[in-house]
Amino acid sequence: DLVPEGADVTGEWFGLTDEGVMVLVAWVEPGIDLFRLARGFAVWRRHASPPHWRVGLVARHDAGEIQEIQILTADVTGDGSDDALVFEGLGGSGTCGRWIVIDLILRKETYRREICDGRIDPGPIGSPGLVLTESVYRRGDAHCCPSAMRETTLTWTGRAWRVTKRSLIEG
Repeated sequence: DLVPEGADVTGEWFGLTDEGVMVLVAWVEPGIDLFRLARGFAVWRRHASPPHWRVGLVARHDAGEIQEIQILTADVTGDGSDDALVFEGLGGSGTCGRWIVIDLILRKETYRREICDGRIDPGPIGSPGLVLTESVYRRGDAHCCPSAMRETTLTWTGRAWRVTKRSLIEG
């Protein structure tokens, strides 16, 4: 009941917030071409009065826009409540995708970045933030073999994401 009629659930995650539990559900809609299907995700919040589950945010993509949705919940903003770190896979040999942070309390996007040959992870336990890891290619590098990896740590100030650390790890 938490996804559009006829859609199949592709993942579900739970976020613990000061406002209670949030349920995040990703789905794929039926179609002929498996690589070009409409997809989306929604954030649902439990309420004491009926209807008990109410949608707080919906993101739907038309067929062919994205190829996958993965979500991780963790407190990346440091406010004591889980946020959602969403990966919307765009495909390609470099695992290209769009990374989005959603503040689950406000049900609002605070970060968005499209990258290839990289990823974004939550900061280490006890250290909220984001860690962006990107391949660094120098002249002559094959796609399989970057010369180095760049690691950038971002911290939420309450209004914006700020770079707090950068390092280059030579390969």
